[in-house]
Amino acid sequence: MRLIMAKEKWGICCKMKSKQDSALQGCVPMLFRFRFPRLRAIAIFCVASLMALGIALQPSLAQSQSSSMSVERAAVVLDGRVLFRLGSIDGFTAERRVQSVNADLQRAIYTNPLDTSIPVLVVQRSELTTIRVNKRHLLTVTEGDFRRGITPKEQAEEWAVTLKTALGRSQRERLPSYHEQMLWRIVFALVGVSILSGLIRWGRRRLWRYWTQQAKNPQPQLIIPVLLCLEVGVWLVFFTYVCEIWPLARRVRYQIVQFLGGAFTSGLITAGDTSYSLLDIAKLIALSLVLLIVVRGLTAMFKSRILKITIPDRGMQDAIATLIQFVLMGLGLFILLQAWGIDLSALAIIASVLGVGLGFGLQHIANNFISGWILLIERPVQVGDFINLGDVMGTVEVIGWRSTEIQTLDRVSIIVPNAELVQTRVINWSHGHSVSRLHLPLGVAYDSPIDTVHKAIMEAVQTHPEILQYPRPQLRFLGFGDSSLDFDLLIWIRDPRLQFDIKSDLYYLLEANLRRYNISIPFPQRDLNLRATDINAILHERDQEQGDRPITPKTITPSTSNLLKDISKYSAILQTPKNITTAEITQLIKQMRSDDGLDIKDHRFRLTKYPKSFIGSEAVSWIVQTQKATREAAVRLGQLLVERGIIHHVTDEHAFKDEYLFYRFYEDEG
Repeated sequence: MRLIMAKEKWGICCKMKSKQDSALQGCVPMLFRFRFPRLRAIAIFCVASLMALGIALQPSLAQSQSSSMSVERAAVVLDGRVLFRLGSIDGFTAERRVQSVNADLQRAIYTNPLDTSIPVLVVQRSELTTIRVNKRHLLTVTEGDFRRGITPKEQAEEWAVTLKTALGRSQRERLPSYHEQMLWRIVFALVGVSILSGLIRWGRRRLWRYWTQQAKNPQPQLIIPVLLCLEVGVWLVFFTYVCEIWPLARRVRYQIVQFLGGAFTSGLITAGDTSYSLLDIAKLIALSLVLLIVVRGLTAMFKSRILKITIPDRGMQDAIATLIQFVLMGLGLFILLQAWGIDLSALAIIASVLGVGLGFGLQHIANNFISGWILLIERPVQVGDFINLGDVMGTVEVIGWRSTEIQTLDRVSIIVPNAELVQTRVINWSHGHSVSRLHLPLGVAYDSPIDTVHKAIMEAVQTHPEILQYPRPQLRFLGFGDSSLDFDLLIWIRDPRLQFDIKSDLYYLLEANLRRYNISIPFPQRDLNLRATDINAILHERDQEQGDRPITPKTITPSTSNLLKDISKYSAILQTPKNITTAEITQLIKQMRSDDGLDIKDHRFRLTKYPKSFIGSEAVSWIVQTQKATREAAVRLGQLLVERGIIHHVTDEHAFKDEYLFYRFYEDEG
């Protein structure tokens, strides 16, 4: 009968296994249909995490069903090995029975000679089945001890065989010859483990040194943590082996495991009729973290695969991705808590207490959280905008739930609470359009001709390539100052991030061009009243020092042909990659079109296909990584390729930008 039942169970398991294998064979190819390795890794990780989530939830889902059928049992242990388990009887708990049996077994070992086997007998008296060890009563087999389908006598005989084997093994493990033999085994195992660990450590260091100095591909560096885990695993195997062959070590290991198991599995928090241990709480936290990682992975994949293709605005992409992440996280937590058996209605008290806390201690966090949603929905400030918040000026990089990251012109990231962006005055240079007007105050000497001054200033302004000619620059005459004729130069620029560099270049240009026209820039002057005798003495002394040297008038050289060349060495903008040689450009193009270069392929935006194209932001990242440049310099280098007729925007509507725009090499035009 048992054989038939076993065969039936084996057949059912084989069928289930075949179904699982066929299901896996249907799922695995879907995972590897992703073209990009990063997205494929994200998909595999998400599926594995969901599988782990389901496996971890199975015990908790079955807990309510099996709790009513569970019976209190305790393990009979000899030298750290579990032999069998006993249930409780009237007047005696399972733990108390086990303590008595374990003590009797230890007494039998220490009182009996090691070279004599300990007798184990099954005795049947008055419908009671008992087990005697060394002619002493050990235990009585009760109804709560044996399994269904067998008699107490059969269970007692099975336990008697187990006890006899365990007692004989314990006696052999206490012999001096066994100790000597195991000591040599431990020594040999220690030597082998030390050699193996040393080889793994040597290989790990060699690989680390190689990839630090020579390797360019960072992906194989995953082998280093794998080798570290392998080294730790080798030592864990060694200690497990020592504990397994040494009775005292095995007994200590069992006691430590029991203590930790009791500490982590005992009830710590009670919610309703269910008690939750520290291990349950840790599992819940771990599952919440796994849920967060999975949600972030799915959101990142949705953003990179769908939002970037359908919505070109980076700020709108972040807003939609954040909203989706909130919805998925809330739904996942709701399902997780329900599956864990937590009554959500019991959380109403916690929610009310949390509301009071939000009103007092957490009001600033709640304010920043709500302000973040206002920024994402109303969008007065978007990702990529150049803003001025008090004394902070920079580009908005990330708008988070609680704070916003602003990167200044000095490449310093500043974390600003969202409430400051909503409640205080913010100057957004990029709002609507990025074209801005700059004011440059300047003054010239009173003896300077106005027409010459206007001509010299306009020539300098029109020379700079970053200044827009429409709207045209203006020169306003502000008035007569104490020492100068005061003017205000108004110019228009397309990128407010360059305003400080453009101002610096303009001041260089103005100084050089005003000097060409012999127009002096005055300094503060004061009148000095002297008596006549003092004036005559001063004039006589000056004539003696200067003599009769002729005075040569200054000549005006209003040529501006070399004006940019003269000041380019002082400019941060004019020192562009335009000075790159043709050979360097050719080498750069070869790298960009190589296998390790840009990801040139067919792209789709909405319903339009753009063959053999690449993305501008990805090209900027590639130039930053391979050419050791900043993102601004990479954009200027890409614009140089556009100006030289090497690449272009697929519809010729944009210059080269660090955005999700498609560009193509001219030689790929079909």
